[in-house]
Amino acid sequence: MSSTAVLLFLLMQVTPAAQQSNRSPGADVSAAAKSQTAEADPAEELPVSLSRIQRALSTPAQLKLIEPTMRNGRPLFRVDIEGAKIDMQTLLSKEALRGPVPYGGMTHQEFLDMVTPADVRGYSAFSNAQGITVAATSIALQWAVLKALDAFKKAKDAHEEEAARKEVEDALDALKKARRAAGLPDK
Repeated sequence: MSSTAVLLFLLMQVTPAAQQSNRSPGADVSAAAKSQTAEADPAEELPVSLSRIQRALSTPAQLKLIEPTMRNGRPLFRVDIEGAKIDMQTLLSKEALRGPVPYGGMTHQEFLDMVTPADVRGYSAFSNAQGITVAATSIALQWAVLKALDAFKKAKDAHEEEAARKEVEDALDALKKARRAAGLPDK
């Protein structure tokens, strides 16, 4: 909300007669100011100057909104910048254009090298060739362990399947014996 709108709101709160009339806001301000001066001096009651408010309201607005332009359901605002174009030499000194900036503070890697003991840095105990060997053997070991776990699962499943088959066969044999003992035919 702009300061002009805030001042207009305050002025309208002070003058209830201005809210009830159907005239334009500028006429309401001048009529309210005349009625205020007749009753009491508004400069003594208000912390603002009514003449300044009237002058501000009488000047044309800097931003004219005819009809908001919409693009894909969103308002579209355009800005025009008037002024001289500034080139980089105006912004920067001639020394800055001569070359790279001289070396300054430390890099992140330099800081890490400074605060991390050599014993706990990655593969610092090994050369590059030894580090590759350690990494390759670690990957091979992980692969071998995963394959062994898969083989164990399959063997366990096969063992459980064989145990279930033996249990069913034992139950069928017991049923056949019970039927023979009862004098019934095998089916």
